[in-house]
Amino acid sequence: MATRRQRGIPLSSLNPKFLHTNSTSHTWPFSAIAELIDNAYDPDVRAKQFWVDWTRIKGLDCLSFMDNGEGMTRARLYKMLSFGYSDKKAVKDHVPVGIYGNGFKSGSMRLGKDAIVFTKTRDSMSIGLLSQSYLQAVKAQQIMVPILTFRRDGQNLAEDAASLEAILTHSLFSTEKELFSELRAIGAAGPTGTRIIVWKLRTTLSGETEFDFAADKYDIHIRASGSERSRERRAMSPESDWSLRAYCSILYLKPRMQINIRGERVKTQLISKSLAHIANDSYRPAFLTKRIRITFGFNTKSKEHYGIMMYHKNRLIKAYERVSCQRKAERKGIGVIGVIECNFLQPTHNKQDFDDTEQYRKTMHNLSTKLEDYWNEIRYRRKKDDPRCTIPIEDTAKAPDQVWVQCDSCLKWRRLPDGFDCSRLPEKWFCNMNHDPQFRMKLKRFNTEATPTSAGVTPRSPFHPSAQPQGGNSFIHAEEKLAAYRDETKWGEASKVRENSDKPAGRVASQLMVRSEPYQEPVPEEDEERDGDAWSETMCRWALEDVVEPNFKQEDGDRAHEEELEERQEETWTPHQQQEELLERIRELETFNCFYFMISRPLQLEKVEQEKSSLSSLCNHLKQDLEKLSGQIDRGAGPEREEAERKLSKLRLSLARLLVCFVPALNLEHVDVSSEVIDELLDQVLEEVT
Repeated sequence: MATRRQRGIPLSSLNPKFLHTNSTSHTWPFSAIAELIDNAYDPDVRAKQFWVDWTRIKGLDCLSFMDNGEGMTRARLYKMLSFGYSDKKAVKDHVPVGIYGNGFKSGSMRLGKDAIVFTKTRDSMSIGLLSQSYLQAVKAQQIMVPILTFRRDGQNLAEDAASLEAILTHSLFSTEKELFSELRAIGAAGPTGTRIIVWKLRTTLSGETEFDFAADKYDIHIRASGSERSRERRAMSPESDWSLRAYCSILYLKPRMQINIRGERVKTQLISKSLAHIANDSYRPAFLTKRIRITFGFNTKSKEHYGIMMYHKNRLIKAYERVSCQRKAERKGIGVIGVIECNFLQPTHNKQDFDDTEQYRKTMHNLSTKLEDYWNEIRYRRKKDDPRCTIPIEDTAKAPDQVWVQCDSCLKWRRLPDGFDCSRLPEKWFCNMNHDPQFRMKLKRFNTEATPTSAGVTPRSPFHPSAQPQGGNSFIHAEEKLAAYRDETKWGEASKVRENSDKPAGRVASQLMVRSEPYQEPVPEEDEERDGDAWSETMCRWALEDVVEPNFKQEDGDRAHEEELEERQEETWTPHQQQEELLERIRELETFNCFYFMISRPLQLEKVEQEKSSLSSLCNHLKQDLEKLSGQIDRGAGPEREEAERKLSKLRLSLARLLVCFVPALNLEHVDVSSEVIDELLDQVLEEVT
């Protein structure tokens, strides 16, 4: 083998046997499939749907994976087929899972010996082959990856002829027509996307594939041995250990993508919101400056499946990991599940465990302590409420505390009213079916869009370009008295603001509040007739007077404040998330003409323009006050500086309350008044609204 050099120094080479060696990091086959799902989930692909299926091509069992994401250019495909290239970046609050640049290689080669990739962008279509059989047949000394690209402008590369010959000779597809048939199959999911086919699947000692495709026609199971002991062990283990559908349902802490297995949609779960007797706690390691949220609750399906669900960057790493108190002979914490997102820990190479570091051991110790405290508290409350009850709480029947459902169009999660009968949910659920009118405004937009209605995707068969992949059944989820999820409107907070204020709201703001708070009395007609200038002055006085500043910081050892946080059970957002949420609400208001269609009777255009002009003037005035106080803080010292800081904090809180008039979904307590995020929000409001 000739030695390659750069600057006179020999370069390291990679033997083809490394493909198998690298794949052995996945001791569990579902972890290999999860690597392929992660690639479609990451923000650089932005896939909304992902399909997993089994098919037979030329007598061979094959697994196929397809997404409707952005697709890959030739350069990106080459990096994916190479090792260690990972330039994924976060988009807004969507953080990529992949960090090592090795997931596709280790995952695909763990499932089978050969894999072919079909990918389609708006400008090109590419095919790549990663095959151990091909490398063995040509007796390659280094890993070779044939890549073929078809450009829309017809400027194809002449050197692709060798790659085309290799693909037609050593893959499942022997003609160009068959290759184009697979590329056209991507069109059934969308204009762009990626399709992966893996064959020569790994087999057991008996010669059968390690997957059982016959046990459930809508699922893929790990094949169980025929021994009695094996069947008993499977019956006691969580379903996610051997069912791909069950595993994918909890794969992400907050699912953003629809996963379809063998033509049927996976009923994904919001695991932290599908428990009973939910309580929230927090953990602040010594090596971090912020607290980590922990959610505890009881499993409503089986008391035998319990432990800690540990996520990293929204991706499940360890499921049902029992802590020390749950392993003791006293059997504490039976049926209790804890949910935590451990972004401060480092996952292992196969993303199925964390590095065994001091930080990890301290985290597990604290989780055990907090879970035991939750267990004792629940049992104490149970005994206090019903002293005569002799049935252990883990043996009682439980139901999720609240009901959540995912929209089949926007993929956002919506909370349904308590006591809602889940059997009444249709096969496909959309936001326009929501009982909350705040989100029912999407009715017209959704009715004009085509929804996927045709049969499920069959990987082998060619697709008609106009075909649509099948959506699945929506799923419902629950939690106990938690603050609404990010996409829900805080009716209660807006109601309190209006009840505590004796100042009449303006015409537009009143109608916005009335529309987003369906159970409030409408604003009196005489208040609606106030002109724009009067409304602006009133709103300014209302925003700057009678301000009660909430306590946004939680001091160590302050047990009373911790109990208050537990009662609120609210999820803390970062300033960036607050800003993105506000902008999203503002754009929705503009997109769907909320200023015109959410009012009870038509508004005169002149009135709207007057109020918008007054609002712009008011916002500019407040912005000048903010800049003036900030300047005083920079120049001042001692008591003067403290007084300026107090005034600035109060003004920012007042401004936050003012912004609630235009975006009711923004909760006052979600805004950190000690930061400059209010200043940024004000600038965005001036740009987006006025």
